[in-house]
Amino acid sequence: MKNSDFIKMTTLGVYSIAFPVENIRQTLDEAVLEDCQNVKYEILKNPMTGKKIHELDDGIFFSIRAEFKQVTPALLATKSYEIKLRDENTSEGDVELLALSELYQLLPPSSEIYNVFYDTSTQLLMMNNNSKRAKLALSQLVKVFGSIGVKSIIVSEEKLGLTEKLTQFLQHNTPLFSGLYFENEATLKRSNIDEKAYLSCKHLNTERGKEKARKALDEGFEVQSLKISYLNNKFKIDSDLNIRSMYWSEFNRTARRLNGDEAAKPWIFDDYINQQFEALQRITKFTILEFTEGTKLEEFL
Repeated sequence: MKNSDFIKMTTLGVYSIAFPVENIRQTLDEAVLEDCQNVKYEILKNPMTGKKIHELDDGIFFSIRAEFKQVTPALLATKSYEIKLRDENTSEGDVELLALSELYQLLPPSSEIYNVFYDTSTQLLMMNNNSKRAKLALSQLVKVFGSIGVKSIIVSEEKLGLTEKLTQFLQHNTPLFSGLYFENEATLKRSNIDEKAYLSCKHLNTERGKEKARKALDEGFEVQSLKISYLNNKFKIDSDLNIRSMYWSEFNRTARRLNGDEAAKPWIFDDYINQQFEALQRITKFTILEFTEGTKLEEFL
């Protein structure tokens, strides 16, 4: 585990959740997360600051570690084959259970860290992972507060309208986003029964680039994702409102400083996450909050 693991964020999972903010820091500081589906969860004490919970303007930051055994399909198949060779009379169901049991004993533990921002003003929780394991971590977190009000944000293509927004941009130079910069790059997709086709369209600030995209849209292509930036921090937003492929301009330099011998690591870390939180607030304001106003949320717990 490196210090830089506590600032990593290349993808963004966003959830609507109403935590009781009057005692949120104390509750999380004292929280013991339950194990779930053979995964151990823990709210970590930050190795640079010595704190679990970091207070921000209108929010907090903390990190959760998930510890688990990485059982891959290939490992499970190999171990199941070994068990069958030892005892041909073992039933298929028992073979898999025995294989899992042996692998859990043999494999060394793996771990991953989920960095979490919670915006108390919008009640949005933002986490650097969208996996099933990360969502299980969130479900254990919610149990600490006795709350079940966690909802993932779902929005229809008609409401999101990235294809329509791009069309208006290409035809009338209508800005796609207020408060964010469009990097003049889009990935388009076209699906039918037999195949899926993808097309990368760059330089959409030039007439040649625009013409290529216009022609593709006329031929039935739709927006798969758009490349956006804010203060040199770049990311992609797709037609399902997922934010991914995030590039933070100060990450590499900050990671080197945090992993090095500098004495000012607590200050460096605090400064970085405060700037990152400010950027995330702006990104969610002009994408998720703008597009989903009035839309329904879908419970996943």
